[in-house]
Amino acid sequence: MVKIAIITGIVLCVFGIMDVIFENTIFNLFKNLTKPYLEKAYEESKKLFITLSLLKGTADVIEGSTVNVNMILGMNVEIGDIVKPIYDIINTIWQISLASVVILKLETIYYEIFRVKIASILIFISLITYFPYTFTKNKITEILKKIAKYAFSLLLFIYIVLPGAILISSGVSGYFENEYKKPAVAQLTTSLDKLNKVKDELFVLEQSKGLFNIPGQLESAKERFNGFGNEINNVSKSLTDNTPIIIGITLLSYLIMPLLVIVFLYKLMKDIFWEKLKK
Repeated sequence: MVKIAIITGIVLCVFGIMDVIFENTIFNLFKNLTKPYLEKAYEESKKLFITLSLLKGTADVIEGSTVNVNMILGMNVEIGDIVKPIYDIINTIWQISLASVVILKLETIYYEIFRVKIASILIFISLITYFPYTFTKNKITEILKKIAKYAFSLLLFIYIVLPGAILISSGVSGYFENEYKKPAVAQLTTSLDKLNKVKDELFVLEQSKGLFNIPGQLESAKERFNGFGNEINNVSKSLTDNTPIIIGITLLSYLIMPLLVIVFLYKLMKDIFWEKLKK
């Protein structure tokens, strides 16, 4: 049965049927599930990187500045000494963001690099090199078997493990986006809309109280200003509550998760695949 399966697989590879089977099953499945996330993640990560680059550029200028305060303290103060801790934080986040952008760019072109034809070649190599081992076991067939193992492991890593890790990353990111970030953005938007509405009505005369009813108009204006103050407090509370959630999930989705995927894949390749293959 094993020999028949191997021969069948080799024939399918030779006639290009394996390409069609692989493309319409595993390849397209992962591509359709992960590509929208990768494209969105790359664009968001790029925006974040540009913002951090502007902050870093500003911090670079400030860090190298000196303020002359001889008139007050009799000394020159290096602003860089004051802002250096903040600059170091921005610089670290900028470096992480740069790595994240590069990783996401590579992941977005992953399906362009590792096409179906490469998968078919790896399958063919693993089958053709393992086939002699099913007949006889000697040093040559053992070497061929090891080549088959390497080819098949590489196939699994490139076409199953890597897109699978990206899929898990997109699932985690999507969960936090839908469960926490979107409600936070919606709540903040609602608060800002209410504030704008109250602001627009702030200097509008109350028609029901008559144009020349000065006490009534003053009372109405007082109520509107009180309402405006309440809305400012609501927006402040909404900003305090929701901004950390929005920023945190944005950093998690488009900065931290791509790096975690690479670390996970590196550890997996090193500790599992590579160690197993050496045996």
